[in-house]
Amino acid sequence: MSHIKTMVPGHISAANYRDDHGKRPVMICEFGPKISRFYTTIGVCDASLSLPPGRFELATIGKLPWLPNALVSSVYWLKKRKVDEWPLVCEDVVRPNSRSTYRHMAYIPASYCHEVTSGPPVSWLLGVPVTDLEIGLSFSEAVARVAAVFPAWLIKSEA
Repeated sequence: MSHIKTMVPGHISAANYRDDHGKRPVMICEFGPKISRFYTTIGVCDASLSLPPGRFELATIGKLPWLPNALVSSVYWLKKRKVDEWPLVCEDVVRPNSRSTYRHMAYIPASYCHEVTSGPPVSWLLGVPVTDLEIGLSFSEAVARVAAVFPAWLIKSEA
C-alpha cells in the first residue's frame, strides 16, 4: 500500500493509505512514542461495514512498522464480510512480506465512547496481531492480549 504523509502540529501525523491500485483511501493517524505508537483510522465510523451495533474506528498500538497497513487491510477485509460477534478477527491482513509470524488482527470494542456532534458516539475497535495458531481466540483471550498493550481505561472486559 502506498501512502501520502501530512504532518500535523504536536508530533501527530496523518496519512492516506491506499490499496495496491492506488484506490480506496483510508486515513490513518499516528501519535505517541515509537515504542508504543498509537494508530487509528479516521472516518471509518461512517463507512458501511457490517459489524455489531455501534460506530467504530479501528486502532492498534505498538512499534511494528506494518501496523498501519494491517489496519487499512482490516477495513478492506471488513467491507466484504458481515461480522456479528467479538472478537472480530480479520484474516490474512498482515502482508506476507512483512517478515512477521503474525497474519491476522483481532479486535474488541473499547469501553470508551467519544461523543460527537454529528451522530451517535464513536468508539474504537482495539486491535492486536495474532498468528495462525491464535486465530480462534476467545473474547477473554482477546481482552488479555489487548490489555497487555493498550491503556487500562480503554479495555472492555465483556462482550
